[in-house]
Amino acid sequence: MSTILTTHQSTMIKPLPHSYPTKECIEVTILEAPSSPSSSSSSSSSHHEDISTRHPKVDIPSLTDEELWEPWFAFPSRPQMTLHRWAEGTKSQLDMFTHNLPSSPPTSLYPLFLTKCRSTLTSLKILVLGSILLIRGVNHGPQMGRTLFGRIIGDRYNDLMAFRNQNQAQAQAEVRSSVQGLFDDEEVIGRSVDEAKGLQMRGNEFFAQGKYEASLEHYGMAIIKLIPFDTASISPYVSQKTGFGDTEHSLLLSIALTSIRISQTLPLNYRSHTTIPGSRLYRLTKASCDYVSYSPISRVMSEEAEGAEEELAGRLESLGREIAEIPFDRDQPHQRERERDGRSVRDVRGAFESGYSH
Repeated sequence: MSTILTTHQSTMIKPLPHSYPTKECIEVTILEAPSSPSSSSSSSSSHHEDISTRHPKVDIPSLTDEELWEPWFAFPSRPQMTLHRWAEGTKSQLDMFTHNLPSSPPTSLYPLFLTKCRSTLTSLKILVLGSILLIRGVNHGPQMGRTLFGRIIGDRYNDLMAFRNQNQAQAQAEVRSSVQGLFDDEEVIGRSVDEAKGLQMRGNEFFAQGKYEASLEHYGMAIIKLIPFDTASISPYVSQKTGFGDTEHSLLLSIALTSIRISQTLPLNYRSHTTIPGSRLYRLTKASCDYVSYSPISRVMSEEAEGAEEELAGRLESLGREIAEIPFDRDQPHQRERERDGRSVRDVRGAFESGYSH
């Protein structure tokens, strides 16, 4: 493998200057996500102000806290509906919706588009967490334990609400408006990002020591710290200012890479998708890469490195598929449909944003 793991300035994955047989090993260094722009120089602040001035109408529609949390408490309860099937179903619905949109979609459909994106991202992130739990040996059946996820998400909800209530009390003392949704609360989102980055750094240390399962566990805990937010639920400005988008995608790509690395440490007869270990690891790799590909990053915030993360996710997924010995045409119906359509969710969001600017 030569330079396929190279990306733009927010690079978190970098290859060593050697070439290795693909199915034998991967030697890489995982770097943490960039520092939050909110703590950088004044030039960064002026960049945010410039974006806000040039694109005053690209923010997402307002969300209530209930709307923001709704998909997180909607994971499947039917016995036959596994997390994997749930995620595949939400992806199919989003693919169908975007496929049927005209090239210049009416702005009235923008909220529905973002709602479908949130449902898809939530299901993929829960599938990632479930896969990590399986790999770490926490097996609660095909649904990965509704009770277990309920506790994880419930604890996160209580933690976030407690911090937010305290934050609002301080805001009232400063004669600021306390009527603010979680989706645009920079302090709450910024705190979540900082906690996630701390766990990610610890995961990176484990990765460097070759402790890949411990690394994976810390990345999973970092993902939990970002619940319930995603790039479809917070504005491009807040995502950029807090470093949310960079941190989230850095984590998901690191998870995909770590999953691949674990796969390559397995004996050859356990790497195939026909084995339980190979199947679980590939599913984790694919769900992590799908998350990046299905994230509707605003073009406003990705002008300098358009498509770099999507390309990296695609190459990691292809590598994971090769290790798992899965032919392209057996596991990529949604990807083929998207390629025929010629538009990603980022293209669709860009089309909506163009409609708002006219």
